[in-house]
Amino acid sequence: MTILLVDDDATANLLYTILLRKSGHKVLQASDGEMAWKLLQEEEVNLVVTDWMMPNLSGLDLCRRIRMSTIDHYTYVILCTAKDEKSDLIEGMEAGADDFLVKPISREELRVRIRAGERVLNLERGLAERNRQLASANVELHSAYERIEKDLQAAAWLQENLLPPAALSAEGISCRWYFRPSSYIGGDIFNFFSLDRGMVGFYVLDVSGHGVPAAMLSVTLSMVLAPDATRGSPLREFNPLTGCFDVVEPAAAVRELNRRFQSRDDRYFTMIYGIADTRACTLRMVQAGHPSPIFIGSEGLSMLGTGGMPVGVWPEMDLDVIEVPFHPGDCLVLYSDGVSECMNPQGEVFSEERMIRYLREAAKKPLDGMLKGLEAELDEWSDGVPYRDDVSVMALKFSGMSDERKENP
Repeated sequence: MTILLVDDDATANLLYTILLRKSGHKVLQASDGEMAWKLLQEEEVNLVVTDWMMPNLSGLDLCRRIRMSTIDHYTYVILCTAKDEKSDLIEGMEAGADDFLVKPISREELRVRIRAGERVLNLERGLAERNRQLASANVELHSAYERIEKDLQAAAWLQENLLPPAALSAEGISCRWYFRPSSYIGGDIFNFFSLDRGMVGFYVLDVSGHGVPAAMLSVTLSMVLAPDATRGSPLREFNPLTGCFDVVEPAAAVRELNRRFQSRDDRYFTMIYGIADTRACTLRMVQAGHPSPIFIGSEGLSMLGTGGMPVGVWPEMDLDVIEVPFHPGDCLVLYSDGVSECMNPQGEVFSEERMIRYLREAAKKPLDGMLKGLEAELDEWSDGVPYRDDVSVMALKFSGMSDERKENP
């Protein structure tokens, strides 16, 4: 340890220097405060033993300078004085002194005070080292966080591009949707697509859990559920008698999904999968543990289905098969439980009842207006509370037979 002795008494400086060097310390000497201050700028001094009363710059003022300086390490200061009044000790401590020695100073007392200062400095060095390690770890964590955030943004872009266009129609059916993941990426996925002449397929599904694991499964499912038979879609199967691909009924398609996605890590998903047959004006749907679809027809609003079992939980599953006729102007709303479970600052959920109440009032609005109004209702309800779950809503409106089918019945 490097110790600076500051005293205008050369004899005292010499005696203390011999004593401290015998204890293994490096010792520097200064005859006044100004000389000591200069040495402190040039050398890395750990501990200063300074007399109070000195010419040019007193020990008290030297102590103040040390505490006001930008020296990058802590300097322990012992102030030596013939004063022993309480007020003097308080003044010295306010100036930044760590300890005091009252003159005349004995060798043993000096040795003990130095050892006490050394313990404090060792603790300070240990703390400084831990702080440096923490600072380094924080830099690494920040860098890792930035990399993860960029990866999540890329994943969010990929997931967004798997969703259907914002406004589309097929076979005389219009589709609009609203989606807000609880984080960058979510476990909800949905789609609307032509299956065959006069048939339109649609689904909404919600993977259990949140974040990356749920999103990875939802992306996989969106690929599997693409209506392209050449990729082994469960939505169509090859008919060797006709040489063509037939549309698979919803119940059979969902059972095939259940077979493929038997959970190995307690992950499952709920879904609604349906086919709109625009020739027969009939909806055929399967409900697998998902919130009940809401049908808005000429006779009012009704919830369809009673529940069913989630996909991927048990090898054998009970499905709720729904079949309902539709007419021009009717509307079907499918949604995830993130809508009904959207929470306000008081901890209350939005609930299916509030959603149904809103849809009754908005039933005659165009699909865009209906969904924008629902988004505004959820934003007002949550009032800044982050969504705990992904929110997805898809609405279909049946406007009758397409022009192509009118010309080619």
